[in-house]
Amino acid sequence: MSESGKPLFSDIKEEVRSLGGELTEMATLRWQLAQAELRSDLMAARCLAVRLAIVAVMALTSLPLLAVCLAELLDGWLGISRTGWLLILALGLLAGAIPIGIWTWCRFRRRFTGMQESLEELREDIVWLKEWTGRSDDACQ
Repeated sequence: MSESGKPLFSDIKEEVRSLGGELTEMATLRWQLAQAELRSDLMAARCLAVRLAIVAVMALTSLPLLAVCLAELLDGWLGISRTGWLLILALGLLAGAIPIGIWTWCRFRRRFTGMQESLEELREDIVWLKEWTGRSDDACQ
């Protein structure tokens, strides 16, 4: 029997220490990624809220104008020029609000990531842990 002077479980201790360091670093990096994605998503949601509020103000402003136009039109066509301008202004506001609202929604959906990268990284980490521990998918369920 040869004695090398190394404790019996020194290799295992080193492996566990190495794994602990890697897991700590991995968790720290994942946390930083999640925070960055959440900040980005919150900024996108804030921009959406501001733009939708502007669209709502434009649309709500046009509704009384449309009501005045309808009332004047039903009142025997008194003052056609005024009614015409009210109708043009109301339809102009609506024509501006609708495409701006659609554009804002599409832009938000295009930029919103919903933490896709963090979830993908977590999936990769699970696969890595399974490979490192030698477990199969059946053993983890």
